[in-house]
Amino acid sequence: MRVHRVFPAAVSGHLPSRARLVAVGSVCAAAVVTAPVAVLLTASSAAADTTGTTVSSSPAPATPALAQVTLVAPATVTKGLPARLTARLAIGPLALSGRTVQFVARAPGATTWGLVATATTARSGMASVVSKAITRPTEFGAYYSDISGVVHSNTATTIVHTIDMGHSASVTVATNAAVTIVGHLLEDGVHGIASQVVKVSLRGSSTSSWSAPLSLRTNSSGIATWVKRFTRTTQVGIRFPGANGLAASPLAIVTVTVKAPASTGGFVFPFANPRQAEPVGNWTLDQGVDVFANGNACGASAILVAVGDGVVIQEGISGFGPTAPVIRMTSGPFRGRNVYYGHTGHVYVPVGAQVRAGQRLAQIGCGSVGYSSGPHLEIGVGEPGGPPCCPGFGQTSGSMLSQLKASLRAALS
Repeated sequence: MRVHRVFPAAVSGHLPSRARLVAVGSVCAAAVVTAPVAVLLTASSAAADTTGTTVSSSPAPATPALAQVTLVAPATVTKGLPARLTARLAIGPLALSGRTVQFVARAPGATTWGLVATATTARSGMASVVSKAITRPTEFGAYYSDISGVVHSNTATTIVHTIDMGHSASVTVATNAAVTIVGHLLEDGVHGIASQVVKVSLRGSSTSSWSAPLSLRTNSSGIATWVKRFTRTTQVGIRFPGANGLAASPLAIVTVTVKAPASTGGFVFPFANPRQAEPVGNWTLDQGVDVFANGNACGASAILVAVGDGVVIQEGISGFGPTAPVIRMTSGPFRGRNVYYGHTGHVYVPVGAQVRAGQRLAQIGCGSVGYSSGPHLEIGVGEPGGPPCCPGFGQTSGSMLSQLKASLRAALS
């Protein structure tokens, strides 16, 4: 190691005769530490990247510290990201340039340091390095010493803490099942951080864009919860964006996989959210059965699903709107017959597609779609072997009404 003396040895006689160890850390703001020390670290090789090198402490040299080091580091970092460490070397007001500063690290409370890196001070006396990724609380230090120990500095130290986001496990649920999403904001993976705002966003897949975020606040234990019903597979992203001197957390992702119920030869209520349907007493009979959603819900707020397994054979029915789908049923009580969904808006599956019971099929159309005075679903079934659509008034609506009532009772039980 090449070492440069800072001053001739003669200047050492005018320095303080005693030094102290000071270790400073904070979790709320960047730490700036200046501290004399009575224990100096043995100088190691000045390689540019020596992470993992062990540096053991040694007794203080007989001469007092001539130089002072100040160390600046973030108080917290996002777990898994590095920290930038900046040291300044000086004697009084005089910055020392061209000197090699040692940056070291250890677990808080440990007795042995590991070398992070070395850096040469600029004219300002400043030297800066970037640590490896930090996954746990870490104490960093910075110091300078020439080879003889005549000119040396204190060791300035500070502790950098990590910010993480714990979360609930990914789940597989049935269509429209209520799921509780949990985010746990943590410092050092142990301590919950209370009263902080975390952001929750949704996307359909890893290639989709995130939705506008919803804000939740952590409780006294650092936990934020959100309950939502899902009608399709969705990724939920939870993240603390950083605030109040705390670094941001990593993005935690919970995948909610929605599976349509396996076909049992039964009949599934056509609303993705059966509780959204108005009471049976408000339904009316026509060629099929008119079922209304609470609050005249429509569009993406009123999703319809397939009542059973089948194939989409037609889209668009005169009088029922240009997107009304017709399914040739291959399961359930209407197997071999055609079920139509009148007055729909957007349709999720094309003609020719096979669908499963409970699979998302279409939306209730908004406004007047076909011969309609407002948003609702008319669902009906044709006669066995009959045309794609549609039965006569009252011809099959009674049998459809029976299936709707039974499937709604089952869904709400």
